[in-house]
Amino acid sequence: MHQQKGKKKYLLFLFLILVFLSSINSQVFIEKKSSFLNLKSIEVVGLDNMKNSEIEQNLNFLKNTNIFFIDREILHNQIRKYNFIENYNIFKFYPSKIILKVKQANILARTIKNSEMFFIGSNGKFINITKFNNTRELPIVFGKFTPEKFIFFKKILNQSDLNYNNIKEIFFFPSGRIDIKTKDNIQIKFPLENLEKAMILANKIINNKNFKKNVIDLRVPNQLILSNE
Repeated sequence: MHQQKGKKKYLLFLFLILVFLSSINSQVFIEKKSSFLNLKSIEVVGLDNMKNSEIEQNLNFLKNTNIFFIDREILHNQIRKYNFIENYNIFKFYPSKIILKVKQANILARTIKNSEMFFIGSNGKFINITKFNNTRELPIVFGKFTPEKFIFFKKILNQSDLNYNNIKEIFFFPSGRIDIKTKDNIQIKFPLENLEKAMILANKIINNKNFKKNVIDLRVPNQLILSNE
């Protein structure tokens, strides 16, 4: 009888040890399963190596976050800090990697704000020039204007035959009127209305072999003034 009781205690002891070890293994399995889905790698593509690396470093705080629960709003706010980005797409590669495919805004022109030089981007933003080593001769834009207004003007210009790459300066006036100066130092004064027609006419005048002036004044409707200044 004494042996049977001892045997039962021994079996109970083994059973408790088995339950204990099973609970430990289950907890380890759950922890491993959870960490298996943690973000371990962030890759940014689409920009130059320096910008890609800078954004990757800025997003490192997301690592070890469960890839299923990455807050897209937080990610968007981080990317929005880079005003040279036009748009981006996020691709998740399970279990632990995301790739951020970024498109850089086209640099359209230069301008001066508060005594500092900025680029105007196709994304409708003023972009700090320190992010770029841009050696192209971009037009410089003067006056008070929004990037959206400039982009709208450039869209109309692109639809005309005037060569945007031949423009040196663009002037926005408080009245809403716009002037341009070409690299040949020809100044074109546009009217407030019928801008498209005025551009077509200006291009015809510039390409006329008899045109010897440097100012084309189209401000007054149905009136053309050619002069030298």
